Amino acid sequence: MTPKDNSGNAGRPLAVEVAIIGAGPVGLMTANLLGLAGIRVLVLERNAGLLGLPRAIAYDAETLRLFSQVDLFDDIALGLIQDPHVRHVNARKVTLMAADFSRGLFGHSSLGTFYQPDFERVLLQGLARFPSVRVAFGHEATNLIQNPNGVTLAVATPAGAATVEADYAVACDGGASPTRERVGVRLVGSTYSERWLVVDANVKNHGVKHITFTCDPRRPRVELPAVGDRVRWEFMQLPGESEETLKRDETIRALVAEAAGAPSFEIERKAVYTFHARVAEHWRRGRVFLAGDAAHLMPPFAGQGMNGGMKDASNLAWKLAAVLRGLAPDAILDTYQVERAPVVRKMVEVSRRLGAVIMPTNRIAAAARDSIFACLNLSSRFRAFIRRGGIVPAPAIRRSDLTSRERDALVGQMAPQPTVSAGQGASPLDRFLGCHQWLALGVGVDPATIVSARDLAILDALGARFITLNGPAKNARTQSLGCDDRAFAEWVQRGAVKGVLVRPDRFIAARLDPVKDLDVLAPFAAALTATDIRVAA
Repeated sequence: MTPKDNSGNAGRPLAVEVAIIGAGPVGLMTANLLGLAGIRVLVLERNAGLLGLPRAIAYDAETLRLFSQVDLFDDIALGLIQDPHVRHVNARKVTLMAADFSRGLFGHSSLGTFYQPDFERVLLQGLARFPSVRVAFGHEATNLIQNPNGVTLAVATPAGAATVEADYAVACDGGASPTRERVGVRLVGSTYSERWLVVDANVKNHGVKHITFTCDPRRPRVELPAVGDRVRWEFMQLPGESEETLKRDETIRALVAEAAGAPSFEIERKAVYTFHARVAEHWRRGRVFLAGDAAHLMPPFAGQGMNGGMKDASNLAWKLAAVLRGLAPDAILDTYQVERAPVVRKMVEVSRRLGAVIMPTNRIAAAARDSIFACLNLSSRFRAFIRRGGIVPAPAIRRSDLTSRERDALVGQMAPQPTVSAGQGASPLDRFLGCHQWLALGVGVDPATIVSARDLAILDALGARFITLNGPAKNARTQSLGCDDRAFAEWVQRGAVKGVLVRPDRFIAARLDPVKDLDVLAPFAAALTATDIRVAA
């Protein structure tokens, strides 16, 4: 598909609202999110089609919740290995850490594995729902020029050079992002000296049910189950080994035999990777945004590479949609980096620390590590903390102009997703919300009765949903739902929750307040007033 003008005027640039560079999982998810908002989107991908390679392998609850938001979760559900036991063992098979993940507060499995080509296929097929979204394979963005009103992209196509004009561009073009280079943004951080061989294989009746990190100084390795007959093995490259030797089939079979016996298997993919811990200095340059690996590269030990990119898409897409609809000023887009970058840096550090547990090849260092964990595991509190996955931080965003200024631990948390009932069967709370919809949520109280008149007008203009759980609906705009979710009840009690304002990305912006106007809604009041939508002062 060669870009052309929507009006059919030959030779004129194609005009879209958002150009997405890269059709990997992050670019495709961003396109689905924008498509649901009716935004005109063009996805540019230099390759002739989806890569079809199982690169990322781990998901988290936020990623699954995002698939639900774009109404594609049912299409991926059967291809998930949900909540596998995760263990770190030493060379003697003694457990250093063990975690049992389960369905948590957010309505989905907290951790598991998937097959990336399936994810990408579902996301691509999902775009067929939106007449406003187009995907152009075999089209490479070769340059860009910005002005105060938009971005002009030069595109190499099978038919020759073309031009695309967009209000905004989102670069999802990977760790070596040419777009990041073109806008003059540096990655800051470090690169691991160690390299790893990654092997994806089909193994009939393999019996691998756990994710196992074997912290053996002779050669650290990882084993993960994937959907169907697939297994992934990862082996650290040792000093003196060449990549060529390590990738030979006979070397791989010898390594697998040593790690897992001698199963018969078919190699699907093999690659040697260098891991990075780097974050972009700037995530926005004018009207160009970086997302996914273009914005950050992290070690794989916490399984947050692709998941981090999905969080970028979730954070950025609803803001772009609000600006392009005229519901908010361009300035809210500056909150993207403010909210996401500190969280990413924290996750990079968590991944680095996990890598420090896994990768020692010095026997003395490994023995010291084993001794430390032997002492730590004497504590039931430590074992419980690890068992529930406490080493990975809970979903959160950093405070910004789109969160309350109040010092409140609740603000910036992801809102739970309990199972609720409208009287006929039970459903996750998100089923009652649109993808880009704000939520005023009351617990035992009608939320419409505990917001100011100005905020009520703004939320109505934004199309917000009003829901009360286990309380009466005293206002016509409010829906009453039942909820007997124990984990949610405990969360409500811990936070003394009465009413909260939840953003379209499902993060808590503020507690509801009937007395004063919420500062988080101020940008939307200004924009709505500017577009002649009546908002109470």
